Amino acid sequence: MSDILLSQNDDMLSQLPKFLQKIANRQIAGLKAKFGAISGMSEEEAKQTKIFGKTYAWYFKEMAEHPVTNYLSRKEKPVLVLQGDKDFQVSTEKDFALYQQICIGKPNVRFKLYPGLNHLFMKSVYGRVKDFKKEYKIPQKVSAEVLEDIAEWILTK
Repeated sequence: MSDILLSQNDDMLSQLPKFLQKIANRQIAGLKAKFGAISGMSEEEAKQTKIFGKTYAWYFKEMAEHPVTNYLSRKEKPVLVLQGDKDFQVSTEKDFALYQQICIGKPNVRFKLYPGLNHLFMKSVYGRVKDFKKEYKIPQKVSAEVLEDIAEWILTK
């Protein structure tokens, strides 16, 4: 989870004007230092340490103890992995491709990438991480294709 957040920050950084990049770089360096300290924290210390906003280090410590890669490689039950190709919160090149690689030869796993859809499986309007707040405020519905694919997957399992 921390890797995804840092990757999102890198994407955001590249979309900012140069003068804001310097400020953001300092903030990202601070965030990286906080993430780096989590593994050495006790559970109690992690529960008391805020990383940002109302999010505590314990959340990231707990997530790190259950890597998705381990879960996917061991799972024998059916798994459905869906992603919009305009999702700027997780990467098709890094995350979606990694999950496909982990699940090679696993007949119980199905993947589908949806062109033009964002993280919420709605039509992407801006397609940039820096505009996610604006994009998510636009009233839309989840793609009917996604809903149909989920329903079909459930009914066939």
